Amino acid sequence: MKYEFIKIDNDNYKLKYKEKEFEFKKDVALMNEFQGLNAKARNKLIIDLAKEGLTTKDLTIKKEENGKTYYDNTNIREMEKNYLNMESLNMFDRITNKYFKMSLLELIDDIGINDENEVEEFSTKLIKVLTGKEENLPS
Repeated sequence: MKYEFIKIDNDNYKLKYKEKEFEFKKDVALMNEFQGLNAKARNKLIIDLAKEGLTTKDLTIKKEENGKTYYDNTNIREMEKNYLNMESLNMFDRITNKYFKMSLLELIDDIGINDENEVEEFSTKLIKVLTGKEENLPS
């Protein structure tokens, strides 16, 4: 394995990879921030659209077929997904800078993770550890 999260006690953990070790504490405040991530991303999208004189309704495509009206919300869903991804990356960068003194991309590169699925797995484990949701870590 390229890296390992080690539980020291109820609140303290260690990220170990190569010859490096970083100790950090779980961060309950972070859980609250994660819970509000979707709303924050959506609000940012709405504000950015408003700056352009648009609303989310402007991104909905209305079609009339056979006397029926169809609404295609694909555009707004795609933009919401992009804004959520941007906010998630910003949050991860804040977290990794706080605990590991490097951005998420720098940390991933430093560990040697180069596969998209491994990046997702690492990010998920990191969040579970920081929010106290990881149950199966070695002590």
